[in-house]
Amino acid sequence: MSIEIDSVSNVATVTPDKRLTEADIKELKQRIDDYINEQDKVPNLVVQANEAPIWEDVAAMSSHIAFVKQHHQLVKKVAIVSDSAFISMARPLVDVFTAAKVRHFGTDALDDAANWAAMEDDHPGEVILLDGFPRDVLAVRMAGIITSRDYSETFVPAINAAKKEHGKVKLFCVLDQYFDGYSAGAAWDDMRLGFTDFSTFSKVAIVTDVEWIRKGAKFFGGLSPAEVMVFNLDDMDAATSWIKT
Repeated sequence: MSIEIDSVSNVATVTPDKRLTEADIKELKQRIDDYINEQDKVPNLVVQANEAPIWEDVAAMSSHIAFVKQHHQLVKKVAIVSDSAFISMARPLVDVFTAAKVRHFGTDALDDAANWAAMEDDHPGEVILLDGFPRDVLAVRMAGIITSRDYSETFVPAINAAKKEHGKVKLFCVLDQYFDGYSAGAAWDDMRLGFTDFSTFSKVAIVTDVEWIRKGAKFFGGLSPAEVMVFNLDDMDAATSWIKT
């Protein structure tokens, strides 16, 4: 198991390369504890894992559980970098059992994971306005965990500005591998926006491979007077052409 600790960013990057042993966990505990004693600060963690942790034996599993129990109140952030479907599904459950804030990143987003772990600000997501579209198209990319704050400070003002200028607005929305989901408040804002601004959008393009978003968009699209199309991420060019017409 590789353990690298950067004192400048205050981030420890842990990369298991085989079944976890009791010795691995003891080494991790020792390295983290030594760093805390020497630097007088607790590092955030970036865990690169191709699959869910597999222990060599019961002793290794017990040591791992003990480590988490002893440190989860100290570590503020844990970034899990993996393409494992199991890890992606298990992340919300991890949130219940640890005080640390946990975010999941794809393997191609290691730099984003390290940057998030190093940031003091814990704003978990953002709505990014995209350039290169006609003025009557509101194009956005949603990344991280979208909160009610993202709606009130970025998304809704952008919709209102476009609506004031053009009346009818076309919406182009990308939810790619950096999208983690909605907070409860944002989910309510999203539903409320759909019901109160039914007539705002003439066309809506949702570009995502997230299956529950795709199914939801197709279902609610049938209730909207807007023309709604759902595209895969690989069909970005087709989606862009469609929304511009």
